[in-house]
Amino acid sequence: MWEFLRKIFKKPPVKSVKSVKNGKTGNPRINQADEIRKYAKTQFVIPARKKGEKRVSFTSKDIHQGMDLESRYPQVCASIDSKKFREFARVEIVKREGPQQGATARWTFKL
Repeated sequence: MWEFLRKIFKKPPVKSVKSVKNGKTGNPRINQADEIRKYAKTQFVIPARKKGEKRVSFTSKDIHQGMDLESRYPQVCASIDSKKFREFARVEIVKREGPQQGATARWTFKL
């Protein structure tokens, strides 16, 4: 009997940021661009602020590999280049280097 009840009330597995792959996010209300912005803020911006740094710098490759994405460099670049990211992370762009869409695109932000 308990087995039967466990099967009925079984909780779905929790999806982490790493499970966001190829445009499929765990939350249907959050699109992949928002997941990318959230990842960049939590992995790069917030830790830099906690350390008391004035600037933070990262590449699209850092985000791409960290989120375990496949062929999403244009999406990563567009998400970080957007005004929405700067407002969300409360940062100012200092320098943008590299190609418009590629692994070596690098951003430097003032915190």
